[in-house]
Amino acid sequence: MRRIFIVNGKKMAQPINSKEEYFNLRNSQQNRLHLAHARQGDEQAKKQLLQMAYNDLMPDGKVEGACHPSSMFAYDIDCESLVESNRIAKKLLEMKSEIGLLEMSRSARYGLHLVLRREKGKTILENQVRVSILTQTEMDNGAHDLGRVMFTTTADAEELLYLDDAIFDETMTIEESEQEYKTLKEREKLGLEEVPAGAKKANKHYRPWEDTTNAPANLPAMEVTINDVPAKPDMRYLKVFDLFMEEAGLTERSLQTEGVRHNSLLSILSIGASRLISKAQMIAVVRHRMPEYAKEDDCQKLIDDFYKKTDPNAALTKRQREILAEAFGDNDDEEAIEAEEAQETNDKHRRKLIAKLLPSGLREPVMAAPKEMQMNVLCAIMPIAAAYADQVEVMYADEKKQYLGLMSIIVARQAGGKSGCKEAVECWMKILKDESDAYRRQEDEIKQQNKCRKANERAQEMPKLPIRKLPITVSNSTLLKRFKGAPGHCLYSFCEELDTLLKTNSAGNWSAKYDIYRYSFDRAEWGQDYNSDQAESGDVQVIYNWTIFGTYGSFNKCFQRDNAENGLGGRVLISELPDTRFAKMPKYRPLTDEEQEAIQQAARRLSELKGYVDTPRLRKAISKWVEEKRILALKNNDEVMDNFRRRAAVIAFRCAVVFHLLSGEEHESKACVDFMLMMADYCLDTQMRMLGNMIESQQAQNAPAEVRTISDKNTYDKLPKEFTYADVKDAKGPGYSDSTLRSYVKRWKEHGIIEEASSGRNKTFRKKIA
Repeated sequence: MRRIFIVNGKKMAQPINSKEEYFNLRNSQQNRLHLAHARQGDEQAKKQLLQMAYNDLMPDGKVEGACHPSSMFAYDIDCESLVESNRIAKKLLEMKSEIGLLEMSRSARYGLHLVLRREKGKTILENQVRVSILTQTEMDNGAHDLGRVMFTTTADAEELLYLDDAIFDETMTIEESEQEYKTLKEREKLGLEEVPAGAKKANKHYRPWEDTTNAPANLPAMEVTINDVPAKPDMRYLKVFDLFMEEAGLTERSLQTEGVRHNSLLSILSIGASRLISKAQMIAVVRHRMPEYAKEDDCQKLIDDFYKKTDPNAALTKRQREILAEAFGDNDDEEAIEAEEAQETNDKHRRKLIAKLLPSGLREPVMAAPKEMQMNVLCAIMPIAAAYADQVEVMYADEKKQYLGLMSIIVARQAGGKSGCKEAVECWMKILKDESDAYRRQEDEIKQQNKCRKANERAQEMPKLPIRKLPITVSNSTLLKRFKGAPGHCLYSFCEELDTLLKTNSAGNWSAKYDIYRYSFDRAEWGQDYNSDQAESGDVQVIYNWTIFGTYGSFNKCFQRDNAENGLGGRVLISELPDTRFAKMPKYRPLTDEEQEAIQQAARRLSELKGYVDTPRLRKAISKWVEEKRILALKNNDEVMDNFRRRAAVIAFRCAVVFHLLSGEEHESKACVDFMLMMADYCLDTQMRMLGNMIESQQAQNAPAEVRTISDKNTYDKLPKEFTYADVKDAKGPGYSDSTLRSYVKRWKEHGIIEEASSGRNKTFRKKIA
């Protein structure tokens, strides 16, 4: 057996040689914690469980390219309930000698994981079919590769149900394994495997004892069934068909209307239905869903032709895997998780939000939202989540200590769906709001007592209460008072209309609020001093997060003066809701009681964390991202990108720290790093799109007017390997003075991305970075 771990994104293997070592790994505190979270439905925690491999010796320590079959193999059994799991486990223990059982343990759900002795000279698939028939348990036809791993639970008696010490004694040498691999490959190639034909088809719930198609005579006896188009389609395949119909944007009517039925069915087959539904089941499904069209020769010919062209061995797309999971259930499918991880690794250039990889607390409200609004919900809740972790300190890539100050603005057209983010924010805010409401009642009681006191009684002194949930319209004096009442803790405001803030922040002392927001990003100091006892005076550290919803009009008013150029815009996480003009009404799913409890548990968990948290992987990844954007901005002399890239990186880094804290991991996971890079791209893109023109015009007020051009190909990339000033002028386009073009070349030279190729009157330069 081998323990699997990740090094630089690759799976590596380490042999386990003793029971003591095996038990220590399974019973580690970290594995116990991951199992507890996985049992509560946390998919990310499940992926962090101890991974073990049994099918291959992996003598080079690498999982990739496994080609040394061991003397044992792994076998999964999916169970619908704990009662069914216990019943099957009892039956298997009675047959342990007959099936060659070495280990039996529970999976992260109700299923069972078996490790059995492999019959020499027979492939893993042959052995799995043999065991499936003997035990009458369903098998997954795609779970027989040599590099397959299993997510392992603890070694407690209720988890590890059986263990034979023989599992630690590998009977096959490296040389014997190499020869066995050649034998098994030849066996597969020549079609000598003793399995029914159905075992070679994709089926996660295969029952070989019911499959008599080309069944070898030496297999255990099977029940006879007719392998023909079933009279009634399987309900699961009906669901698959319906999901692909929805994916294709079709309706029930389009399946029945003459003239469009052919193209409708072709669309459903083309986007992947034929990959998940067998030809016989597809015919049954079409007869059920399209009864009139199914009678026509055109329908049969279409299905026949399409299935001839379908490659059964091609990898499933991510959406196809999602439909498969939705129709058939997740059922502890480690292989699907591995495939998804591989897909994400190979798709580095398409950083998109993967909601199901978010930790508990963030995942629930995001997945409850319509898919097109999930990013908006995430951006709305990040400031309140960070506000709970106000005692956490981190080090950024520049090696300076930081805290988790975040502010977000959700922008949309009028009636654009901003309220879709409201429930998520309010659920996250509940604990903070309840605490603040209790303190406010206490404060009001004291005020009322003072108001009703007798003339000769001394007024009760007002205590400094930590009221942290504030209205966005709070006055500066009261805000200063609240900072004093909650030293070292983060205050939070939620505003449903940005215009409300603008109306109260337009003149006089209120204008200082924008300064306070800027100070709060880095916990700077702010204060005021008055002679009057009625006004609050003092100097405090500003710790203040907020979430604001607004329209484009109010957003433009907020930043129309100098709030883009003076740094406020770069400190805000901006999120645009999708354009809802002429769109159908979206469907919102309310948060369940369990989801609300998970969110509040996450809030309590963050509020309990204190002290310094080290995140070296995040620092390294964000440093690389910032440098990539610096080079990109330098190549095109894009000062807007250069301005925003720095704080976009800080915002993304802080969001990733919240992700890391909620995941409960000791080290930052790959999902956490990917999440940070996705947030950095998103934040930079929205800031440039929403504020780019504003900041450029504000910066250019006292400078000569320049023409800004936007192109898919930047100036530097348009230049040949060796170029002159004339080439730069052609690449940049009209409207730029010679001195401006020379400043570009000078800056490129100072930063080392070009060098002089020749001097003289027609000076030439050579690129050092492609």
